Amino acid sequence: MMQAVTSAIIGCGPRGNSHAGAARAGGALTLKYLCDVRRDRLDQAVAEWEVPGVEDYRRILDDPEVEAVNIVTDVDHHLPIVRDALDAGKHVICEKPFGHDITLARELAALAARSKNVTYISFQLRFSGKYAAMKDAAETIDPVQIFLGRSRGMMRDCYLNPSPFCGIMDVCAHDFDLVCWLMGRTPQAVTAVVRRNTFTRDTGATDTISALIDFGDNRGASVLLTIGAPEIGEKCDVTGALGNIRVEKGGLQAGVRFERYQSNGEKEALDFSNIQGGNMDVALQRAFQTEIRTGEPSRAARFSDGLNSL
Repeated sequence: MMQAVTSAIIGCGPRGNSHAGAARAGGALTLKYLCDVRRDRLDQAVAEWEVPGVEDYRRILDDPEVEAVNIVTDVDHHLPIVRDALDAGKHVICEKPFGHDITLARELAALAARSKNVTYISFQLRFSGKYAAMKDAAETIDPVQIFLGRSRGMMRDCYLNPSPFCGIMDVCAHDFDLVCWLMGRTPQAVTAVVRRNTFTRDTGATDTISALIDFGDNRGASVLLTIGAPEIGEKCDVTGALGNIRVEKGGLQAGVRFERYQSNGEKEALDFSNIQGGNMDVALQRAFQTEIRTGEPSRAARFSDGLNSL
């Protein structure tokens, strides 16, 4: 059995609890510390997960036994802690979005690319069976156009404010990463129309986004996101020079593959019958463990992907 990675969670909010639950369920990470600047939240997490708590993350970084950290703080604190963790030689899982300072995000993405540290952004949707199957299929059809529409219900009150990372923007980070991942290219430019206060009064929350992503080489994607239309649900289409894929509300997947320039000719149905489920956070942590212990890379999002989505 592969040795678990000794780690710590910095930030004990809802997503911190998700990371802790995945560590317990999956066994890839052993938690040595929990950390939060809010004593009440830290005490609650310590009682629930039975892991020692500290208020200063630097105590964690100074411990040579800690191999990795999960950074799950408010977005404003992501990048400074990432920088300190890399300087301390720790492997890192950083929650999305990567941060709010583009210049520092670029510097840290470049630093991570040069280092031997394993550095992931927690875009756990990449470990969904549905999207993993789409990625497998997309790699065979030479994608040229993607449409992704996600219309969800209202978000919790804590996300209904004008912050650039609240409202539908909280979901948007995942969806921009998914589109870039499925396309297999770095975005060159983004044009977007953003609207606020469509479904809530006077919150200032971004509730609709209509974005066009230019990947160069005449390849593009449209991303439409809304928080007030759960009846519409989710839809994702990948149009390729060698085939087409679709996912519709309810998870229905279908696709075909064909020879180049022969979309009107014979078509081979793509098989989506063997899609695996499971806890996406557990799968991400196991990939992290495997890469640390064996060097085998995974499909997890890297800091460069976090920068692209940011």
